[in-house]
Amino acid sequence: METLLIIFQIMLAILIVLIVLVNVTKGSEYGAVFRGAEAIFGGAGPTSFLNKVTMLLVILFFLNSILLTKISTAKHRIIVPEGAPTKPTKEKTIPTPLPVPPKEIPIPPQNK
Repeated sequence: METLLIIFQIMLAILIVLIVLVNVTKGSEYGAVFRGAEAIFGGAGPTSFLNKVTMLLVILFFLNSILLTKISTAKHRIIVPEGAPTKPTKEKTIPTPLPVPPKEIPIPPQNK
């Protein structure tokens, strides 16, 4: 199930990228290429149709991302048995002794 959702997520990502690249705005120079598409997509041209398709793909991408996150967190959840203590018990720790400084610090001989 998770593998299919990951493949679906990748396909959605590729489709979103392609739709956004093909999407034509009013000020675009490539708009003349898609003028014949007005008969197919209606009077508004392909922009309205492509905007709706883009929005649908983005919503599907978002919902699929949430679903994949829920599946992943449920898969990697740590299960604690009922009889196990919830808080770790404090064990007595033995303090490590600190080094004792020497009583007298030796001074090296001075050469004159």
